[in-house]
Order: sequence, then structure tokens, then C-alpha cells
Amino acid sequence: MYQMHRVFCATPWELEGERLAFYDIVGEFNEREAMQRGILFVPVALNNVRDKRPYQFDVENNIRACRHYILLLSEDWGPAERNFENDYHIALQCAGDPALPMQSVAVLHRRQLSGKPLAGMPEPQGEFSTTAEFGECIDNLLSGWLASLTDRENAGAATS
Repeated sequence: MYQMHRVFCATPWELEGERLAFYDIVGEFNEREAMQRGILFVPVALNNVRDKRPYQFDVENNIRACRHYILLLSEDWGPAERNFENDYHIALQCAGDPALPMQSVAVLHRRQLSGKPLAGMPEPQGEFSTTAEFGECIDNLLSGWLASLTDRENAGAATS
């Protein structure tokens, strides 16, 4: 039986291609790295919903049920119909609550064609401008989380 760890990826409309790629990247990582260690990362994202506000209760419940949260930013927090600022803060709150599974919150920025940095946004753990670079960012996050999980298991086995 696999240990399952849900990963929520919040994406604005202009990063719909990355949201679609997220599922494939996580699946490939599971096949290549995680499954042999008895672990599966389960991708969670908001699929083709123009206005997430009617589903906000469900979005927040999904965030609370996840072990990791990734926020993709392109220009800003997004329009009112698909704004992720509050969701990001919910994820940070969840990460600070030991009763919830949330262990980490990561932010990835798509580089602006103008070269300007995103002002007033959280510090990114990675930046990308292509889908391939996005895949590398996700792989890096997943690799770190997998290493953390296996280190913890190895430490537990050593003390037994």
C-alpha cells in the first residue's frame, strides 16, 4: 500500500498550460522516484473553473487536506473570480497547524517577458519561463519532499 500525499497547485488562467502539465509531471515523478519508496504524490488543482468563488468552501477544504501547496504566479494574485491571495494565506495557516497535514507552501513565478520582477508578491522558491523549466521546478520540490519523507522514515527505523 502506498503512502499518499496530496499536493495542491493553484494556477491563474494564464498558467493553464502549467496546470495541465502539473498532472503529467507528478505522475512521471511518481513512476520514476516515489513509487519504489512506497509513496505517491496526488496532484490536486482547480480544473477549468472560471469563477472559483462559488466553490471556495471546497477549495479551502482541499487545501486543508493537502500536505503541500504550490502557488503559481504570473502577474499578480489574479482577478476576483480566480484570486489566490487568501488561499495562499490559508495554506500558510495550515502549515503552522500541527493537527493538519500541510507541511510546506511553495511559490513559483513565471518570469515576465518584460524582465520586471513581480512587486509585492511572496518570494519564489523557483522561477520558470517555459513548461520544461516549470517541470524542473516541480521536480525539485517533489524531490525535496520525497527526501524529507524517506529521511524521516529512515530515522524512525534507526531508533526502533
